[in-house]
Amino acid sequence: MLYTPEAVRFYDTKTPFTYVRYQKNFQTNESADVLAGDFGVNLGKSLNVGLNFDYQNIGGFYTQARSKDARYRVFASYRGDRYELYAYVANDYYKQEENGGITNADYIYNPERYTNSRTKVSSRDVPVLINSGNLTNRIRSGHGYLAQSYRLGSYRTVPRKEAPLPGVDGELASLDSTYFVPVAALSLTTYYNKQSRRFFSHTEDPLWSTVFGTPTITHKRKQSDGSEQSYVLPNDTAQLVTLQNTVALSLMEGFRPWVKFGLSAYLRHENRWASLPDSTTHRYAKDVALSSTFIGGLIERREGTGLNFSTRGELGILGSDLGAFKLEGDIRTAFRLFRKSFALEADAYVDNARPSYFAAHHHGTFGWWDKDLKFTRRIELGGKVHLASWGTSLEARTASLQNYIYFDSKGETQQHTDLLQVLSFRARQMGSTGPLNWELEAAYQQSSNTSVLPLPLVTAAADVYLRFLVAKVMRVDLGVKGYWHTAYRAPYYLATDQQFALQTEGNVGGDAPLLIAYANFRLKRARFFLQMYNVGEALMSNERLSMYKYPYNPMHLAAGVVVDLNN
Repeated sequence: MLYTPEAVRFYDTKTPFTYVRYQKNFQTNESADVLAGDFGVNLGKSLNVGLNFDYQNIGGFYTQARSKDARYRVFASYRGDRYELYAYVANDYYKQEENGGITNADYIYNPERYTNSRTKVSSRDVPVLINSGNLTNRIRSGHGYLAQSYRLGSYRTVPRKEAPLPGVDGELASLDSTYFVPVAALSLTTYYNKQSRRFFSHTEDPLWSTVFGTPTITHKRKQSDGSEQSYVLPNDTAQLVTLQNTVALSLMEGFRPWVKFGLSAYLRHENRWASLPDSTTHRYAKDVALSSTFIGGLIERREGTGLNFSTRGELGILGSDLGAFKLEGDIRTAFRLFRKSFALEADAYVDNARPSYFAAHHHGTFGWWDKDLKFTRRIELGGKVHLASWGTSLEARTASLQNYIYFDSKGETQQHTDLLQVLSFRARQMGSTGPLNWELEAAYQQSSNTSVLPLPLVTAAADVYLRFLVAKVMRVDLGVKGYWHTAYRAPYYLATDQQFALQTEGNVGGDAPLLIAYANFRLKRARFFLQMYNVGEALMSNERLSMYKYPYNPMHLAAGVVVDLNN
C-alpha cells in the first residue's frame, strides 16, 4: 500500500513508455474507481526519469465504508560505469471511513429472514455499529530516497571473431568489445520519511463510547447555567519523522575468476522523532528523539552455477537500539536428477529487536498507555524443495517467538513472555494440459498458543482457467479463483488504533470458499478483464466474513483495462 525503498521499481528503456490501468465496478451506490499509471523515459543512455501515480475512490458496499487513496512518486536513475544514482520523492495519502463492522451476522448467514418480500437484502441494509458521524482514519506519508554508489574497477577488452571489412575484399578486421569490470564500490544511501495518522470525527455522538468503551479523554464545555457538560469527540494524532543514512563498502563478486562471492560492510545511523498528544493539552508535546547506530555485513554468492548463498548480520552498537541484532541467511542449489530439474533452498533467521515506539506508547481517546516493553526474540528455520519439471514446490517452516507482542480485545499492546512455537507446511502445484491450466496451493499451520496467536489450521487457494487464442491474435483466459480456510478466532480490526485485536466471540471461516470468476483478454498492447466477485453467493450458502464483523463484499461485476503505450 505504501511506497518503500525495498519495493519501488526503476526503469531503463530505449523508448518512452506509458502504462495506464483503469478499473471500476458496475454498481450505482457502491461505485469503485481505480486509476493508476507509470511513465518512464531515458534521456540518453544512462539517465532515466519517470512518474507513478495511483488513485482509488471506493464507495464501499456497506454503510460508512468509503475509502479514498492517492499516491504518486517521481523518480530518476543514472547508471554509468563508475557512478550510479537512484532517487525518488513520493507521497501517500489514505482516508478510510470507519463503521466498526456489522452488528448482526445473521443478515449474512440467513438473508431471507430480512427480505421483507424483496428478492434479496442489500448490503446497505445490513446494520453496522457506526452508521453516522463520519468517523475517519487518515494516514499521510511523505518520503525521499537517494542512493549513490561509486565503483572502482578497470576496463577490459575482449576480442571478438574477425569479420570482413566492409567494401574491402579479402581483408579482415577484429571487432573488439570493451566493458567495465567493477572491483569494489563505496555507497551512501539516505532515506527521509514523515508519517502522520489522525483518527477523528467532526460530530459528537454518544455512540463512540457505546462502541469503543470508556474513553480516556473527554472534553468539557460550559452550559448557559454555568455547569459543565462532558462530551467525547475523537481527534487522535500521531507523527513519526525518520532519517536514515547508510555508508557501505562492497567487494564485487566475480571480478576475478577465483572471487566466488561478494562481500559488503555497512554503518547505518537512524534518527527518529515521535510525537504524541500531551495528557493535559491534548496537543503535541515535545518530540521524543530516538537515535540508533548499527553495523552490519553481507556475504553472498548469486552468480554460481551450483551452490549460491547469502548471509547478513546486523548489530545495534549505540543509542536506543543498543544490543539489538539480526542474523539471516539462505543457501540455494539446483541440479538435474533422472532428467528432471530440482532446486533446494534452506534459510534461517534470528532477531532480537526493540519494539517500535508506537507499540510501547499510544495516546488516544479510547486507549492511553506508556509501557516498557522487552526485546522481542525470533528464531525461524525453513526449507523448500522445487520440482520444476513437475511444477511442484514443498516448504516447511518453524518459528520460536519470545516476548511476542499482540493486541488484546481492547486494542492495547500486551507481551507474551513465554515461548511461542509456530509450525507450518506448504505445498504448491502448477501445471497445464492443453488449454487447461491450474495453480493450487495449500498450507497447514499450528500455533502453540491460539489464545495469543490464532491461526487457521488449513488454508487453501486455487486458480483454474482455460487459455486459448481467438482469431490467432487475442489471448483469452476464462477461470475461477477460490480461497478457503478452516474456522478460527480471526482478529478484529479496531478502528481506534488500526490494529488487529484478539476476540473470542466468534469464528471466521470453515464454510463455503470465496469464489471469483473472471475473463482476461489480451490484444497486442491492451489488456482488459471482467470479474464476478464472490460468485459463490449465487451458488451456495456463503458465510462471507473476511474478519470478525467484517464481511466480504457481496457478488458484483467489475471490469478493468490496462494499456501499454510504448512510444
